[in-house]
Amino acid sequence: MELNLSNYYSQEANMEYMSVSSFKDFKKCELYGLKKALGEYVEKKTPAMLVGGYVDAYFSNRLDQFKEENPQIFKKDGTLLKEFEKANEVIKTIENDPLLLERTKGKKQLILTGEINGVPFKGALDFIAERITDLKVVASINERTWVNDNGRNVQKDFIEAYGYITQGAVYQELVKQFLGEIKPFDIMAISKEEEPDKEIINIGQEFLDKALQEVKDLAPRYQAIKKGLIEPIGCGK
Repeated sequence: MELNLSNYYSQEANMEYMSVSSFKDFKKCELYGLKKALGEYVEKKTPAMLVGGYVDAYFSNRLDQFKEENPQIFKKDGTLLKEFEKANEVIKTIENDPLLLERTKGKKQLILTGEINGVPFKGALDFIAERITDLKVVASINERTWVNDNGRNVQKDFIEAYGYITQGAVYQELVKQFLGEIKPFDIMAISKEEEPDKEIINIGQEFLDKALQEVKDLAPRYQAIKKGLIEPIGCGK
């Protein structure tokens, strides 16, 4: 199946390819991951997801299409909801910073596919030139979030809490298969605070290598669950 921006998130594409988000769903709970992959459970778009999508759409020249597909971002009088006025401030923050703006050059929303340990993977990269840059619009860059880590509640920064190292590892591997070279992976983080904070964060190669090994170890099992070859383990929630 040849992927493009129109069918990347389709049910057919989700069944044919593993994505980082699907991998994280399976890791969270195998039954939950399977239900989402099959389309039996559809996650509602949260305001945070929509704000991130709004900014992504702007820099990939798809903002008009995004607005048409998501009328819920508007008030009854046709003006943007407060969250999306904030998204425009995030965009201005990037455009007014030469270093950040430079990262938006090169190829945008590049869709790549490949195989990791025999499992077909897909990825949509925000920006790629000499480095891979993934844009994240966050509540705060410095706050730490409580997450469940193997049965223990621990505090982690947003990169670890939301599995962005795994995302970087998969994207880097897909780029390596596509271009034949390893490119560094950075996160360009912009906060939604009253005065937006901004930072470019490089993910060390040792962290990416460790995350990629975890993907290689777990993805074949998740793929077998998708194909109905083994039963998923539920989390009881």
